[in-house]
Amino acid sequence: MKILITNDDGYQAEGVNILFNMLKMDNDVFIFAPDRERSGSSHCLTLHQPLRIKEISNNIFAVTGMPTDCILIALNGFLKGMDIDIILSGINHGPNLGEDIFYSGTVAGAFEGMMRNKSGIAISVASFGKVDFSGVKDYLPGILQKLYPIIKDNRFILNINFPNIPSRQIKGIRITKLGTRRYDDVIVKKKDPRGNDYYWIGGHKPLWENENGTDYMAISNNYISIT
Repeated sequence: MKILITNDDGYQAEGVNILFNMLKMDNDVFIFAPDRERSGSSHCLTLHQPLRIKEISNNIFAVTGMPTDCILIALNGFLKGMDIDIILSGINHGPNLGEDIFYSGTVAGAFEGMMRNKSGIAISVASFGKVDFSGVKDYLPGILQKLYPIIKDNRFILNINFPNIPSRQIKGIRITKLGTRRYDDVIVKKKDPRGNDYYWIGGHKPLWENENGTDYMAISNNYISIT
């Protein structure tokens, strides 16, 4: 397969490089990823300033833009004329569950692929600290092998979340729908050393609706979620 990879954690992130190294032996793989952290960028597109692209190493490019920019630059520029089979976005260092998908640069990268007539898959590990990638390493190649015959001639976007546990503890795979969560609507106001106000958008840990068949319930019960 010819695979284009992006993410929103930046080209130096551990997850995107693990994904690249997992797949490059048996596929033609390219990374076009932001040159820095772009988490929460959603489907943002850079229109009013130029983009710069730096080749970091063979088939790995850093872009001074958002994940959406990376896909556009790759498909319409650097890789134009190359029949890319699939877009992968990730591996994200953190969950993309429920309403996360509307804010996620990771999901936006996969979605942009679908808009360009390529199936896109967003891949995340549901971590809030140190990330355990063992589940992705053990399960993802088989998942892609099974999915490819289905998606190669169609336009799909899939969102895959892995529980942040050792691979041996994963119970299996669940096909899921998006969950629903509730945040406390909290704006935290503080003062800097010069007495100026600044703000954090925050709140307590989100509360999830305990609805069967959702991505959140799958992850909570140590299953891989495919939405």
